[in-house]
Amino acid sequence: MLVYKYRGGDSEIFKRDLECLENNLYYASSSLDLNDPCETITDSEKLISQSKSFSKYLGFKSKESLKVVDEAYRNVLSFDKKMGIYSLSQTYIDELLWAHYGNSHKGFCIEYELDLLLESYKSDEKFSFPVTYNNKPPVIGMLDIATNKNNSIVRKMGGFKSKRWAYEQEYRILTNNFGLHAYNYQAVKSIYFGLRMDNAQKTEIMNRLKGRGIKYFQIEQIPTSYKFRVSPIKDDYGDEITYLSQIPSKITNTDPIKFEIIDKDYWKFNGKATINIELNSVASISELEWLAKTIRKNLFIQAERIFMFYYTKSQKDKDAAWATSHFENGEIKVKINEYVKK
Repeated sequence: MLVYKYRGGDSEIFKRDLECLENNLYYASSSLDLNDPCETITDSEKLISQSKSFSKYLGFKSKESLKVVDEAYRNVLSFDKKMGIYSLSQTYIDELLWAHYGNSHKGFCIEYELDLLLESYKSDEKFSFPVTYNNKPPVIGMLDIATNKNNSIVRKMGGFKSKRWAYEQEYRILTNNFGLHAYNYQAVKSIYFGLRMDNAQKTEIMNRLKGRGIKYFQIEQIPTSYKFRVSPIKDDYGDEITYLSQIPSKITNTDPIKFEIIDKDYWKFNGKATINIELNSVASISELEWLAKTIRKNLFIQAERIFMFYYTKSQKDKDAAWATSHFENGEIKVKINEYVKK
């Protein structure tokens, strides 16, 4: 499934958006920062009433014990103040969305493959669903907490809006906390340039995202109508895919060394990241150092410690890494394990 994010603003906002794109990050906002003051409103009176009856049934009869139970339920309901919300749309061609979120058609729109956008680190937890548009806020009851079928309580907290917003065709990703979140860089499939977007900004986007195989399109107005269409644009930097797949010739001074990322993970709570990489051939210390810095910048910009393990394609024994590079305390240390057969 394809989903879309409209972006646009002054030079500082454009700079921030481009840095996020380049580093494969998106910002999940706090509900308090969104433009709808009715975000995350739910009707929880039913839950509070049911919880009191249920507590008495289980033997919690004193005021103190009932207060503890009540606070526990209210703590569950407070998740709406902690979670992050990444708002997307299911269309790239809506004139109101371009006007409201695309800087009056001077911005751009990112096309994501949803499954890849949700693909991050194993330690991350995300929820995703289309927004439901209603005349009234959703009601939360005991059944939502007891079964949590299809993450019903999370969806009711962050997936409902007034029908007045239905034109946005919104699709949401909810995270455990607001702030920056990483995603699989292959999620970005295309970028649509707004009708009034500055040509210099278009070129800068292509330059900063070169080698990724991204498709580019220009939004155009259909003459004598209120409708828009798109036309493909040639990438100024070619369509060869080189990003995070090879150590380039300018570093090796000969043929590129291709590589494949086998797996990776990152734990926010302790700032630790790990990654396993398979190289098509052996590399020098300086080449591995370049690769380590590239991996850090593009995949683990938030990590405090990064442990990288390199294996060669011809390596028979994969129990030990042929080489390693570790980043800690602002320093990268590279080591080739001579005892491991290449």
